[in-house]
Amino acid sequence: MKKNILGLIASVKKATGVNAALFSPSGEKESDADFLATCTVPPRGNEIVQPDDAPYTFFRVRDGYIVALDGTGETYRNYAVLFRAAIEAGSVATPPLTLADRMRAYLTDELDEEGKSELATHFHDPFDCYVLTLVADSPKGVAQLQNYLDAMREQGDWVVPYGETAVAFIKSCGGDDDYRSANDFANTLYDSIMEELRVKIVINVGGTVHSFGELKTVFHRCLFAYNFGKLMAPNAPIYSYKEYVMIKMLSEIPDESLASYLGAILDRDGRQILDDPELMETAEQFLKNSLNISETSRSMYMHRNTLIYRLDKIENATGLNLRHFNDAVVFHLLTMLKKLTDKRPQ
Repeated sequence: MKKNILGLIASVKKATGVNAALFSPSGEKESDADFLATCTVPPRGNEIVQPDDAPYTFFRVRDGYIVALDGTGETYRNYAVLFRAAIEAGSVATPPLTLADRMRAYLTDELDEEGKSELATHFHDPFDCYVLTLVADSPKGVAQLQNYLDAMREQGDWVVPYGETAVAFIKSCGGDDDYRSANDFANTLYDSIMEELRVKIVINVGGTVHSFGELKTVFHRCLFAYNFGKLMAPNAPIYSYKEYVMIKMLSEIPDESLASYLGAILDRDGRQILDDPELMETAEQFLKNSLNISETSRSMYMHRNTLIYRLDKIENATGLNLRHFNDAVVFHLLTMLKKLTDKRPQ
């Protein structure tokens, strides 16, 4: 109710220039209007009050809230009548938010404190869930995606649309869970969607929450993963917060230091490697396949000897043998540093 009244106050001021303030039933200020700091509580009922000692007009509305107008006289009495009618009509016409609507508003920081408290009370039981967001390539695509998720969801799962092409999927997990992690579930879900739907999507993994209080934080991690994932690997189907949190740390390094670190590790030949799309694609696939030559050559439809030749070429230019774990980690950091420096304004 309060939110509706505040919205009407803002609309009326924009249309008429009339200042109004909202007060609680006990006279405590609920809005930001600064023309009146305190409220003399008028009688209950429909009476419009214009005190002799103050140039204001007071009246009560639904649920006992009090509205004060910055003016007095017959004109402001008429404003009060019209204002109250608009508030009453607005409050009747506005349906209550469903639980799913309140969940969406909560995740996107649009829910008021009262609504947050109600949600926290509703979800007071253990809340172990994987938190993912799925972004489709079009509004039509996200509609198909939502229908698919609604059909497959089980008790304790939530499908929460937000924006025109995105939906949050909050998947309940527990002791009998078949998945090892949120990332494992995301990979299974992606494969399933690709088999059933002709929709281009990206899945973003925020992680696992163990209480409702963690939900919004992990949801925002999904948004972070999407933004950084698009920057670092535009064509990847799945982005994970855990994978990109190190990039966030690197992104906070000043430009001069970032370029200095990159220059200290790479010489000219090494830079040429990082600028070679063919070699970089080979390196990324090799890292993605856990440094496994056979898996990489199979996934890239590449002869084993060709792959080895390219890995040797990278080693000769950078001094990093990607077959060794430590060198592979350094090379991965190098590629992130390079992408960050390339994306920053020159």
